[in-house]
Amino acid sequence: MSTVISLVPILTSVLLLLALRMPSHMVSVAVWALVGALCMLPTPFHMVWSQCADAMSYAFISALPIVTVLAFGALLYQVLSCTGAIDVLARRVSSSFTDKVLSALFISGALGTGFEWASGFGLGIVMVAPLYRRLGWSSAQIVQLSLLTQFWIPWGAYGASSMATSELTGLPLGVLASDSALVSWPLAFLYLCLIAVIASGWKGIRGRRTIVLLSAAVMGTVTWVVSRWIEPSIAGGCAAVCLGAMLWCFTRAYPSDKRNKDEACEPELSMWRVVLPYAFVVFYLATVDGIPGLHQRLAKWMTWSMRNHGVHVSFFLNPGLALFLACLLAVALLGRGGHRWSLCVQSVRNTYRQIWRPILATVAFMATSSWMADSGMFHVLGSDLARLGAVAVLLTSPLLAALGGFMVGTSTASNAMLAPLQVQMAHGSHLPITMLAVGQNVASAQTAYIAPSRIAFATSFVNEQGKEEQYLRRLVPWSLLAVGWVAFAEFLVWASHV
Repeated sequence: MSTVISLVPILTSVLLLLALRMPSHMVSVAVWALVGALCMLPTPFHMVWSQCADAMSYAFISALPIVTVLAFGALLYQVLSCTGAIDVLARRVSSSFTDKVLSALFISGALGTGFEWASGFGLGIVMVAPLYRRLGWSSAQIVQLSLLTQFWIPWGAYGASSMATSELTGLPLGVLASDSALVSWPLAFLYLCLIAVIASGWKGIRGRRTIVLLSAAVMGTVTWVVSRWIEPSIAGGCAAVCLGAMLWCFTRAYPSDKRNKDEACEPELSMWRVVLPYAFVVFYLATVDGIPGLHQRLAKWMTWSMRNHGVHVSFFLNPGLALFLACLLAVALLGRGGHRWSLCVQSVRNTYRQIWRPILATVAFMATSSWMADSGMFHVLGSDLARLGAVAVLLTSPLLAALGGFMVGTSTASNAMLAPLQVQMAHGSHLPITMLAVGQNVASAQTAYIAPSRIAFATSFVNEQGKEEQYLRRLVPWSLLAVGWVAFAEFLVWASHV
């Protein structure tokens, strides 16, 4: 009976999203209310009011960085859009990458994963979606390609999700990150192929198979080498830089005969003014995270924490602050004289209309997952799986990790929530902890990017709110294929040691 009740919120989410096609923000509130009723009524998962309040506080604190990144990332987009800066940047990218496949690989594979490494919390989405929009790509392409900036999540936010898994399982970070890179190597090829297909169709990828394969090799090799022998926290950034440099050199070595019609137009704004807000975000995050003494000092100031949950949110280390300061910088650099105030008002109004739905979905889904974790629903599901034996655990452990990523919408929170459960399952089935820890680290990332809250991020940039289920349907098969590969890889490793 407990197992059936534990599955009710998950099945309800799938039913409302896919069958009834409800918008994600409405689904999030409905499932939140359902889980709240299950936790407050006399069910096996009943919680007292203090436990419910504690779980809610944890959800709100955990959602704060994500909400601020979405809000100020969208505000930065609106400022750049109102001043014409996005148009200038789009013309420069389109003139440099006239081939759509190469352009998509550079924007989603290099720029997007680079921003995600520097910040996490979906920054890659909010940074590249406006660029695709100004390049004239279709709404379907924009949503899917911006979501695919999340495919290298285990190394996003300086490897925060891998660090969480390492701390909770007791595995050395270098071992966990390098093993995760090996498992993720074929997934890099899978997602880069998907990016190419979305950009130019199946026919378009035929002539670009070599560059896609080479891009996947660069991503996988650099990530593995840096994670293994240098420092896992910078592996994602190194991979993004190497991929971007390789694609840039490729376009210079094999220039296209096509010329963009806007290439000859002199932009009204100088390029340095357009790029500086983006550069400031990367510089700020690299400085506060890359200088140990500064990082430790800032972490002591204006930090909210819940020690019983092990969550800490710092004002100065929050990437949302970097985006907010970038907004002020953009207004100062790009605004015209006495029109700066009207620019701010218009940008704030446009941002509010754009983000209130995805913010509601993010907070509600994280509150739902927090209640499910604290009430023991995830624990019941994991315990029932462990009783089925080693083979069943190998097949279902990645599914449980994927479920966590889908429900929470962030790999870091999913790993923090489910990594201890994976350790328990490993002990109960006498399997190596390393195997299930790597599976948790990689599999949770394969569904975090298609979480309703993340899809709501992307749809907000193309005015496609309420159509999240369409994009979920398109990306679910690829996500399940990736999770299936993780399960298959675990089975191969186990079989080789039996």
